Amino acid sequence: MSDTRDVFVLLTKHSDNFSLFILFLIRGYYSHASIGFDDEKGKFYSFTRRGFHIEEPEKICQKRKNVKCALYKISVSQEDYDEMKKHLASFHDSCKIWKYDVPGVLMAAVRFPYWKRKYRRFCSQFVAEILEPAEEARLHKRSSIVFPDDFARFSKTGPMFRGTLEGLNLTGY
Repeated sequence: MSDTRDVFVLLTKHSDNFSLFILFLIRGYYSHASIGFDDEKGKFYSFTRRGFHIEEPEKICQKRKNVKCALYKISVSQEDYDEMKKHLASFHDSCKIWKYDVPGVLMAAVRFPYWKRKYRRFCSQFVAEILEPAEEARLHKRSSIVFPDDFARFSKTGPMFRGTLEGLNLTGY
């Protein structure tokens, strides 16, 4: 790949009651996943209980302290990058109708791979769907059963950063 772009997957571990419930269900370390692109550093996209959401770690740090995180970088072709951005734009353009899928998380926790509701996603499912165009970024399992820790296990190189969101902000990302 001569002309590549970078996509970033940010995994975070929050300590609010809902996140702790999710961690209990999925038996994982990270409770949340979001995706970012190299032309929009410091901005990530995901699903929260409020639905489709744009996240900025700098602003999260103002509300919550010591949020553990890991940032993974995936290099993809320009063509795949453009396809991912186009798919992201379709979510963004209709963001008011998209909601968080609590039943989807429950179905994923019992490893039921065929559950997919219209206009409903959970964070790691959304990130996996955005990454699907790129073979090198695909997890090779249905997005409906992907959890945040799956991205950490998928990475061949490990995280480019591991620590807290405050520390990530200090790196200049």
